Amino acid sequence: VKSEKMILKTFWAHRKQNGWLIAEIAFISLFSFFFIDQILMIGYNRYICRADGECEQDHLLIGSIARVIPDSKNSFNYEYSMADKNIAVLYGLRDYLKAMPEVQSVCFSRDYIGNGGYYNHNDVTVCPEGDTTRTCPVFYQEFMVGGNYFETQGLTPVEGSPKTEELSEECPEDGIVITRSLANSIFGTDQAVGRAIVVKHEDVKPHVIKHYKVAGIVKDVKVDQNERYCYTIFEPEPVDSIMPDVLIRLKPEVDAEEFVAKWNSDDMHTKCDHVVRNLESYKKNVARYQGITTATILLFFIGTFLCLFLLNVIIGTLGTFWLQIRKRTGDIGIMRSFGAKRRTIFFMIWKEAALLTFIACLIGQFLWMQIAINGGLAEGNISLKSGRETDWITQFWPHFLMVCGAQYLFILFIVTIGIITPSLIAMYKKPVNALRYE
Repeated sequence: VKSEKMILKTFWAHRKQNGWLIAEIAFISLFSFFFIDQILMIGYNRYICRADGECEQDHLLIGSIARVIPDSKNSFNYEYSMADKNIAVLYGLRDYLKAMPEVQSVCFSRDYIGNGGYYNHNDVTVCPEGDTTRTCPVFYQEFMVGGNYFETQGLTPVEGSPKTEELSEECPEDGIVITRSLANSIFGTDQAVGRAIVVKHEDVKPHVIKHYKVAGIVKDVKVDQNERYCYTIFEPEPVDSIMPDVLIRLKPEVDAEEFVAKWNSDDMHTKCDHVVRNLESYKKNVARYQGITTATILLFFIGTFLCLFLLNVIIGTLGTFWLQIRKRTGDIGIMRSFGAKRRTIFFMIWKEAALLTFIACLIGQFLWMQIAINGGLAEGNISLKSGRETDWITQFWPHFLMVCGAQYLFILFIVTIGIITPSLIAMYKKPVNALRYE
């Protein structure tokens, strides 16, 4: 208790110097909050917030479809477009691939889990007919009806939903398949097959409104691993002029790497005028895509900026605390002359710095909280005005307090680095030499 009282007394005695330090660290707290929050959210989204329906990827392959064009030199050129829109050719290639003994299922699709799909960044208003409107960000995945999409991708239906084979073959024109989390968000339950919803596309002017019925519900999967949301709509679409990719699911007993190596050594494995090229494992393809996503690029720039910011803060804090502790070298010498241990002196200085950091962080975090509330980051959580989903964890306060705690430890770590060197120099001076500063 005496030690704590002494710390408070010393803190108050140096209130003028501490006031400038509090202002400096409060500014650092306000300025760094956004970057720390972004890094925590990206890490949480990618490594902690996992989906319950992630598909088995070890036996899933992906490749590009190209049309073979012979030339006058008895060699071949490849065209990666489908100008003739010959669907029969695609189905012929699919049947050829499915007949191979190593292959379990095949589908064609421009969109697949992991390549990002189409993401509506401006939010989509999804409202059950007759129910309260719900606004949330939604991923769109298009699939060809009759193309074995869901079973090849490895998606799992929830209990009460049609099997994946049925969803691939018989999805009606006005039907959509949605993920469990989206169903729970809209209807409050994952038993919503047959229910109607209205989707209002707010990013299109004038707004496009579409009416759908839920044909099926699958377990949560992440279209983009860097996103928290598993809100996904699988919408049936016809093949257009863009040649789709091909997904091949091998049988469990087949070695995928050997199959790919054998295939790519001679890619003319079809009797028709189309061929699968650039075949690779699904994991490798998704990893390459995920390596260049917006979130990853953002993380790189935020990390780089934070490193530079951290370096400047450490240097600035080191200089400030160096000057402050240098002015108190005489006090340290007096304590040493009365037999105070170096460890006791250091922890006294550190506790004072921790208290100073705590007060400064409270100021910076309070200012950031006002920005968050007035800027709409907490909409639907603090104000309870709507059911709008944000990039913050659904409950504002737990998220805010978590980031506050992480930020305090981050800044306290910087402050600790700033006081170690000058404190040790002052403490290891002989008391006689230290008293010269009095």
